[in-house]
Amino acid sequence: MRAVALLSLAWLLGSAACTGGAAGPAASAPTARAPEPAARAPVAPAPSGPAAGPLTALTIAYSTTSATNSLLQLAHDRGIFRENGLEVEAVYAPGNAGPAAVIAGQAQGASVDCAALVSAVAAGSDLVLMLTTVNRMGYMLMSGPSAPDGPSLRGKRLAVSRLGAASHISTKFMVKELGLDPDHDVSYLQVGNTPERMSALLSGNVDATILSVDEGALLGDLPGMHVILDMSTQDTPYCGNAVVTTRQYAREHPEMVRRFTRALVAAIIRFKTNRAESLQAVSTFTQQDDMDKVERIWAARARMFPEKPYPDPRGVQFVIDELAQIEERVRALTPAQVIDDTWVRELDQSGYIDQLLRAAGPR
Repeated sequence: MRAVALLSLAWLLGSAACTGGAAGPAASAPTARAPEPAARAPVAPAPSGPAAGPLTALTIAYSTTSATNSLLQLAHDRGIFRENGLEVEAVYAPGNAGPAAVIAGQAQGASVDCAALVSAVAAGSDLVLMLTTVNRMGYMLMSGPSAPDGPSLRGKRLAVSRLGAASHISTKFMVKELGLDPDHDVSYLQVGNTPERMSALLSGNVDATILSVDEGALLGDLPGMHVILDMSTQDTPYCGNAVVTTRQYAREHPEMVRRFTRALVAAIIRFKTNRAESLQAVSTFTQQDDMDKVERIWAARARMFPEKPYPDPRGVQFVIDELAQIEERVRALTPAQVIDDTWVRELDQSGYIDQLLRAAGPR
């Protein structure tokens, strides 16, 4: 299992390096921290009852190791993919690598941050947003001892993954929410993905960084760490994480897109309503054994995951507006060029989602 995941990861990242020009702003191909993410990826058939027919294999890339993607773990562990006739291999492809892998045909879909999606569409790719698993900012702005509150961030160094990425866009928004000028009052350092940003904050190499609610839960209790702003508790429309495929794949394989959407919607509702199973999925995916922290992560994610994960045009427009400040080519985009809500709408209108909610009982 581990060898398969590592091989797939290397191939996806190689494809991303070749197609990176179409997938987002100019940047070097992201470097994967392979051993940990590979262990997280659900790569084997789930130990549940047999599906009605032969399983169809799908490769799904995911760009973050936060609990956003523990939905994939839950759907695997509880046989939800198998119930829908799918055998899903999930591979970690950070940054631009996920969209690039889908564009290159090495993955049939991806769970990615919406900034990477918007950038890829603006560059002329055929990617399309099928459903949104996070429709608000699931981020915290966390600081170290040098900046205990919002005003003290003035003149400080803030870590982001890379300039133009979702972490940069959202950090600028949060700095503005704190009453500071995001272009002049702080500086941004390109540090890398979540583990690198956490390390930079803990070592004092930066004064603050953006983290998901997951990492915020891990660091929040440490001496000298401060949560400056938690956007996950606010209702600002935002496209935080999207599940994407290409329009061509959706045209040629509508039943596969339909099955995967159905499975992921079922996993969302299962996550929100079955605490025990979801805690296990979060613990496995994030490799976190502290169940108090797992509980806090689950509670935050359960609050954020929408029961009916329609792509929200307002959230996509937010990302377009913010990214357009950095990428001129994004300015002409509209949400309609990014979104296709056919698959969620089809499920909703059929009564499938309401049926799952009724079966789950009171929440």
